[in-house]
Amino acid sequence: MIVVVGLVHVEAGRLLVVRSRNKKAFYLPGGKIEPGESGEDALRREVREELGVELDDPAELRRYVAPAYGEGEGAIVDMTCFTATLRGTPAPTSEIAELTYVTRGEYREHAETAPAIHEVLDDLVASGQVRP
Repeated sequence: MIVVVGLVHVEAGRLLVVRSRNKKAFYLPGGKIEPGESGEDALRREVREELGVELDDPAELRRYVAPAYGEGEGAIVDMTCFTATLRGTPAPTSEIAELTYVTRGEYREHAETAPAIHEVLDDLVASGQVRP
């Protein structure tokens, strides 16, 4: 079980996703929780490291448990998602190769995708926040 946090940030009906330099699939900004960190602390640290922005008012959204992309057969990700206001304009830093905003359909067209992100997008489409 890989325990992580992820930022759900939507603009103009599209979800912000990032791609790490060593991965092919896009996923939510965020990452693993370090020992002694709260989920919110981990989210703030990871987003600062990956996108160079600070977060205001993080709020827990939902937890997703799904097969972990790129981690081997049987690996499971336990991802707690948060919403927050971004202070600044996100830009790829550190291990992030690129960022983009996607609709559910655009994400599905990618050659490699993360199962948990499909679930997040399905929920966001159902709630009217992200375009199909």
